[in-house]
Amino acid sequence: MKNKVNFVKKLCELKGLDHESEEGQSLYSLKIVELLIEIKKLKGDDEPEEPQEPEESKSLAQLLGCS
Repeated sequence: MKNKVNFVKKLCELKGLDHESEEGQSLYSLKIVELLIEIKKLKGDDEPEEPQEPEESKSLAQLLGCS
């Protein structure tokens, strides 16, 4: 299991900060859950969303596979 130091370093890497800087050190005051949320927010911008195909209007019977 990873510890808080790993998550702080990862978040600093994503933000382009030095983990030993004053701003990087301030991240240690966050809870691990808060660090993970911030990491996910920053990583989420990099991942392209898969295009969703528009669903054709189908009847309930077609959706259930009855026809």
